[in-house]
Amino acid sequence: MSIDQDFVFENNGLNRTYKLYRPKNLPDNPPMVFLLHGMTSSSNWTYITGFNELADKHGFLVVYPQSHHTKSRIEQDSYKNITDDKLASMRDWLKAVSEKTASCKDGEKFSLMGTDFTREDGAAVTFTNKWNDTDEDNLFDGQNDVVFLTSLAKHLHNEFHTEPEKTFVAGFSNGGYMSYSLIAQARDMFKAAAIVSGLLHKRVFRKGPPKPTPIIHFHGTEDSMVPIGGQSKYDIPSAQSIVEYFANLNSSVIPETTQVTENARRTIYTPEDGGASVHYYRIENHDHVWPGRANEVKKMMDNSGINATELIWDFFAKL
Repeated sequence: MSIDQDFVFENNGLNRTYKLYRPKNLPDNPPMVFLLHGMTSSSNWTYITGFNELADKHGFLVVYPQSHHTKSRIEQDSYKNITDDKLASMRDWLKAVSEKTASCKDGEKFSLMGTDFTREDGAAVTFTNKWNDTDEDNLFDGQNDVVFLTSLAKHLHNEFHTEPEKTFVAGFSNGGYMSYSLIAQARDMFKAAAIVSGLLHKRVFRKGPPKPTPIIHFHGTEDSMVPIGGQSKYDIPSAQSIVEYFANLNSSVIPETTQVTENARRTIYTPEDGGASVHYYRIENHDHVWPGRANEVKKMMDNSGINATELIWDFFAKL
C-alpha cells in the first residue's frame, strides 16, 4: 500500500491527517504501531526509520499521524537565555533566527533551515508542527492530541479488526514526549511505548500514576535538543529518573546492564512476575539522532552501533 496518501480524520471540528502503511501479507487481527514525529517535522519524516520494511517482513500496520500546526513566537536575543552547553545546537539555531529577524522589517517573511518565519512586532513568528503533549493546559485550535490519537486508534481498531493489546506507540523527540503522555493518560489504548530522544513533563501524571507499562527508551549523552539530564526548571526529569520511575511502577527487580556496542549500554529492568519490563539504551557521545539513522539535515551522525527500529519491534513483538 502506498505511503504517500494522506487520510483525513476529524477531531473536535478540525480535519487531521495521517498516513498508513499496510503490507500485502497483513494477517487477521494484526499488530499496529503508531509512529510519532518530532517537533517541526511531519509524518513524512518518520517512515525513513525503516518500519515499513519490518512491517513487510513481520505483518503489522504502521500509522503515521500528523501533529497540528501551532503558532510559535521567538523573541530576539532569546538564545542568550540558554547557558547549558549541551543545548549549543538549539542556542546556535535561535541565534541565527534572531540575527535574521533583526535584519528584517515587520511583516517581512524569511526562511531559515527549512522553516518559514514572518517578523511580527520585532519577533520571529512561525507555525510549527508540534504535539500537544501536556493535555488540556494549552490547546491550539481546541486540539487535544491525546483525544486525537486515541480516537484514531479506536477507528483503526474497527477498520482492521485489531485491538489495544496489539497496539503500540513509538515517538522521536516531541513525539517521544507525546508517547509518554499517551501511556500516562490512555494506557488502555496502547500496550507499550518506545521513546527515542524524548522525555516527559511531570504534569502529565497529575491525574495519577499510569498502569504498569512496558517501556523501551533510547537516549544519547550528548543530545543537544533534549538533554539526557532533563530540565528541572521546567519539571522535566532526566531519562534515568523516568526509566527508574517506570521500573518501580512495574515492580521491577535489580537491573542488569550490558555493553552492547562500543557506545551503547543497555539496562533491563524485569519484574519477578514476568510483567512489564523496561529497557534503557544509554548511548555515549550520541546526539539528537534516531539510532541507526543519521540526521543529514542537522549534520548529526549516528555512532550508536545499534538499530533502534529493529530493537523496538523485537521488544513489542515479544509482549
